[in-house]
Amino acid sequence: MDLIYTRSYTVEATDVNMFGKLRPARLLELIQTVSGEHAGLLGFGSDVLNPKHLSWVVVRQHIRISRMPREDEVLHFTTWPGKGMHGLFPRYMEIKDGAGEALIRSCFLWVILDLESRVMIQPAAYALEMPVPDREPLMPLPRLPKQLLSESGRASFTVPYSFIDSVGHMNNTRYVEISENLLKAPRLGKEPRELIIEFTHELKLDETMDLTIGNEGSRSSVKGMKADAPVFTLFITYEE
Repeated sequence: MDLIYTRSYTVEATDVNMFGKLRPARLLELIQTVSGEHAGLLGFGSDVLNPKHLSWVVVRQHIRISRMPREDEVLHFTTWPGKGMHGLFPRYMEIKDGAGEALIRSCFLWVILDLESRVMIQPAAYALEMPVPDREPLMPLPRLPKQLLSESGRASFTVPYSFIDSVGHMNNTRYVEISENLLKAPRLGKEPRELIIEFTHELKLDETMDLTIGNEGSRSSVKGMKADAPVFTLFITYEE
């Protein structure tokens, strides 16, 4: 059993934006895919969880980026789980280029969701214990800034059929895609340097959320609300 998992991936044309750089939403998809592959190898894959009506969902993400990969670059992923606490499972990941330069580092907090009750479970109740390697955390656990940035706009979004994943809600990667469509920096070719997201409530097919956009210099925030309940909060910092 390999507690530290490595694999490579070549960035394809469909992965990049109009500037030829890896799309942030696609980066999150790759991180999610590699995390799932390793969880499966450790005995926590969908083949084990789905028969129990359980599934992994991410509740908080923190990504630091030195530069975004380009089309045809070969990326090398290294990931490992951290010590769980209170039903939260940290997972660290480092992505390097072909020269061995660390481009991206991330820490995601995952929980296991009961697909019938739609609430997180306590792993001990299901005799689930993730094995953890003897390795230092790559970065601190994700924490949101205390305040949103100065409001610069508002919008609303209704979940289409194509955004629903196998868990029955809008996939976490879509929130980044929605947010970037509301911001100016991506249209100018600015690369993200840091991304922090918290997911509070899920959104299902045809549900609508109201969005508040904030901007201060190179930093932006987006908060989604469904009625009076927060759905997600995102902070993203772009290159100057």
